[in-house]
Amino acid sequence: MGLTIAEVSGLIATGVFVLQLALPLLIPWILVALVTENNSILTWAVLGRYLHSSLWPTLLGSSTASTTGVPSRVVWTGWLQTAVLAVISIASICTPLGLYNSIEPGKALTSRQFGYARDPSAFGYGTPPRSAAPFTRNCGFDRPCPGSTLNEVCRKQGLLENCTVTYESRIPSSLLDLYRDGAASFNETVSSIFDLQYRTFVRGVDAYSVLGWYAKPYYRHLEVLILGEEVQVVEGLIVDMEGGGIGLRNHTVPQSALEYGASWSEDLLFIQPETECVPLNLTIDFEFPADGQTSLLTVDPAVVDHGGLSSLSIPGPSMIPSVNGQDGLDLRARAYQAAWLNNFLTLVYFNATNPDPSNVTRLDVARGQSFPIPHPNNFTVMYRNLKTTIDYGQYLSLSVNSNSSQKANSTRSQNPHGVAQENFTYASKLCAGSSASSPANATSTIIGCSFVYGAAYRRDGGSNLTTDPHSQWSIPLYSCATAVKATIKTVDFQYNGTGLDDLKVSSMGGKQYPHPSDQPLWGVEDLKDRTLSEVQPMWGVVASNDSVTSRLNVSTLQQESLYLPGYIDQMSLLNGFSPVPVSTGQNLPGVDFYSQALLRTLSIDIPAGQPYADYSGLTSLGLYAKWQNLSSSADGTASMLNLIWTDFAANSVVGTKGWGLSAAASQEAAPSEGGVEKRANGREDNATTTMVPVIVYERRIRYRLPFAIPAFVVLAISSVIVSGLIALVLFRRTGITRLREFLEYTSVGRVLGLLLSPGVQEAGWMGRIGERKVKMTRDSITVEDEGLLSGEIRLEQIPKG
Repeated sequence: MGLTIAEVSGLIATGVFVLQLALPLLIPWILVALVTENNSILTWAVLGRYLHSSLWPTLLGSSTASTTGVPSRVVWTGWLQTAVLAVISIASICTPLGLYNSIEPGKALTSRQFGYARDPSAFGYGTPPRSAAPFTRNCGFDRPCPGSTLNEVCRKQGLLENCTVTYESRIPSSLLDLYRDGAASFNETVSSIFDLQYRTFVRGVDAYSVLGWYAKPYYRHLEVLILGEEVQVVEGLIVDMEGGGIGLRNHTVPQSALEYGASWSEDLLFIQPETECVPLNLTIDFEFPADGQTSLLTVDPAVVDHGGLSSLSIPGPSMIPSVNGQDGLDLRARAYQAAWLNNFLTLVYFNATNPDPSNVTRLDVARGQSFPIPHPNNFTVMYRNLKTTIDYGQYLSLSVNSNSSQKANSTRSQNPHGVAQENFTYASKLCAGSSASSPANATSTIIGCSFVYGAAYRRDGGSNLTTDPHSQWSIPLYSCATAVKATIKTVDFQYNGTGLDDLKVSSMGGKQYPHPSDQPLWGVEDLKDRTLSEVQPMWGVVASNDSVTSRLNVSTLQQESLYLPGYIDQMSLLNGFSPVPVSTGQNLPGVDFYSQALLRTLSIDIPAGQPYADYSGLTSLGLYAKWQNLSSSADGTASMLNLIWTDFAANSVVGTKGWGLSAAASQEAAPSEGGVEKRANGREDNATTTMVPVIVYERRIRYRLPFAIPAFVVLAISSVIVSGLIALVLFRRTGITRLREFLEYTSVGRVLGLLLSPGVQEAGWMGRIGERKVKMTRDSITVEDEGLLSGEIRLEQIPKG
């Protein structure tokens, strides 16, 4: 680490102090080598001033430093002078050390022009240029989407009737205006669902729409961000890898050079998961195979009870599915419902209790008891990867058969009551609430319930990162419930550089609202007589206009955040496991991406050639080690699911709104009176010149007060001395005349002059006798006679000593 300016100043002061101390000692030392013992009276006076003003008298203990017979006030005055000079010397060294440069925010906002900043990371290289394709929607072929049209033309061909359906897939301008203008009216930087696009896409064919094509989502994974563990700025998003969630922002930064950077705040729309997990108090224990390099199968896998079976709560929670909505979701209670039912059905499978959940009369299980996993070849216990699924009870290798069929294949001790996979399926329904048949409105909140097989850990004391042959391992099991919500967060940015790498998020948190009336007004489509399997309702911040929202069948809620509508159940699997939806004709990521990302998050397994990253940890020991750490607790498991969802979402979508940038998508809307309708609000230009108020950082000089203590001491002593001097002058105890007298009294030249010519007046003695030669030795003082040039006349010998 280099020296600071203050430290350099201190070193200079130290050097000056050393020179101030050394030179007054060295120069007199040199001077005595240049003079003899025979000098004029005035020369002796000047030599006395040079020599006695240095530290040599004190160092050598000469007579002028003696204290014998000297009044104490004179002695203490001398010591005080020495002490003050020492403190001044210390102050001269310490005082500069308190100086330092500080880069601080300016006191006033300054407007700066913002411009687009390209992301130099994989997200920048792998994100294609934004498409001008319009947002489109597909609500099925029975009825048109809200605000659009669907035409069915039928022609008879003999006895057959051939019908062709064409529909308007573009979003009507009324809905575009409602959500875009609503977000902008709340805050210029807040995005709507129309400021969100799929990150990668292809041109898809829609033979039944008027357009005949649409921007079809096409998922290509760019980068795993999970190991970053920080808030990251990537192309089009703020990615929270601490708590989970993505913020929509097309990144712009100040275009002019800033010597010390700038900071500013923005309110951004965030979409984030919210997860609660409960432990099942069960583990799957197994032995590592002798040759783990060639075999993925474990040895003797068994379900081991740690209280989840033997201490099952009786009575259990309600078996009636919870009602979804915007309040009181209680995700932990939902996860517990599913966990309890899973454990109860496991007991029934092993004939350890009776099959009626409302009348549990026995629990024939002891804590620590193990149950070998039936048909281990059908359910593979993986020891090197994480696994999540929406299907509870998979470890029992059940098939989706009727109870009677299961009973026929059961033994007395194992599954005598014919427990089938469909019984466990009810656990996820009990937890989720919403389903494919739920109404398409704000009350049908998406809640994904999952069974999590955590990362295996050693139970024999060995390292969790070392898979030794025949080592003993355990997999923790959890039940989790995840919702997704939209909220407004205030993000504080700091920028000091020339590119996106230099844009940092200094802090981030939920926007604070002084009054409830300041909270955002969320609008969600209330699609009468439509289900979630047919259409996903649009949502976003809207302006307060009851007539408009009522006409467009939009229900409103004024609150800090909005739980998003949707569903996760076995019907969701029809959309496949891709992180983006595969429905034909729809390009509306704002209503689709979060549910598909959630489905993918709740379906983690070993990779099998998919175009997305391996989140199981099978191919990344670093990621697997992180999963081992997080899945050791319920809260950590919840955080793990939030991070996986966030990573999928960040690779799926991109925000298109930022300072000076509007959505890149086409502004085409469904025609109202024929032809293509465009919004006439000046948003056609993708980039505009925008001046943004920022706080520019400045360099200021600051001081650390502790280093000024010696200077304060000097100031205090100086004040006392000056005050005393003023008082003595006012009382005529001292003055220039008196000071001059004492200077003459203490001058060795004046003393010699008085001895040689006692009658000489003070004013003229230097002219009359000042040049007379006087020889001073250790033993005597000899004065040379002015009239005799050849010899010395001893006026008087004054023995020294």
